[in-house]
Amino acid sequence: MSDTVLHAAADQQKRLDRASYFEQRLFGYSPFGAPITSICIFALFAGTFLLASALDGRHSFSFARDELTIADEARGALTISLLIAVSLGLQRYARLKDRVDYARHLALINPSYSENEDRWVLPLGWEITAATIFGAAFGVLAMFTFIPHPPIRSFTFAWFLLGTIALSMLFARGVALTRAGNRATKRLIDSELDIDLLRVDQLMVVGRSAARTALIWFGVSAVLCLFFTSQGITLFTVALVLGSVGMGVAIFVATMSHVHRRICDAKARELERIRSQIEALRHEVHASADAAQRLQGLIAYETRIASTSEWPFDQTTAMRVGASALILTVPWFGQAVAGTLVERLGHLLH
Repeated sequence: MSDTVLHAAADQQKRLDRASYFEQRLFGYSPFGAPITSICIFALFAGTFLLASALDGRHSFSFARDELTIADEARGALTISLLIAVSLGLQRYARLKDRVDYARHLALINPSYSENEDRWVLPLGWEITAATIFGAAFGVLAMFTFIPHPPIRSFTFAWFLLGTIALSMLFARGVALTRAGNRATKRLIDSELDIDLLRVDQLMVVGRSAARTALIWFGVSAVLCLFFTSQGITLFTVALVLGSVGMGVAIFVATMSHVHRRICDAKARELERIRSQIEALRHEVHASADAAQRLQGLIAYETRIASTSEWPFDQTTAMRVGASALILTVPWFGQAVAGTLVERLGHLLH
């Protein structure tokens, strides 16, 4: 695609985002790019916490012996701020990259390709509304039950209440948006992506898209591990981390499995067609040199089709997905588990 077409697509993207769901409207109306907007979101939440803490006369940071000490309460607040910024920023990154990748791919296989606004609009209805309501209710319940919090009559409590509700809503909406995006991707695969067995590498665009969606959840799981530094390891935090990793793996596997089935079906049909032709020519090779030559060509073609990869991702994509899940989350998680075990062992010995 030419730069002019890409700029036109970017303008259309901004127009669509301003009429899309909240997470994309936030970036659609922002005068900055996705990275700067994400930083501003983090600064807004972190700054309002520091203001609330100052109004309550609480000290979030202190210096002792030239060392900066961050209170557990401030660690939790900064982690919530970072979680919100990272989840929104990675969602935006995945959306923009997918839009460009699919536009390039569809234009490559179809020279008469034109942007279709409906193609990039997620079919959202009651599902996103229900997720928002559930997230808000769960955030309130969690805040008044098992989440440690400052005194209720304080500005910091109000901040934690709003921050927890916002985070819980984003998490619930993220699940709903991921499911809707997965359905839209499957529909796009079925309706617009042709399975060309001689060019299966063109379908790597689907693998990259699924990897980006998985990266959102892996990034969230990594930031969730920061809670271990302030609140210690808890069953709730462990459940959130494992749930985020599980969502990332599930969305990647589900998308890849759908394309895998399409490729296998196309491969089986093509092999059956080739083998039927081979069977018909096999009885003619002794009487016709032309038949023998055609038979050799069909056998070579059969070998080529039979060796076609049935999975639409290369080794690089697989390594990126694995590295995202392992490198981002496992070190934090392992360190937290080890720290907890050592601490409990110390209590037992004393």
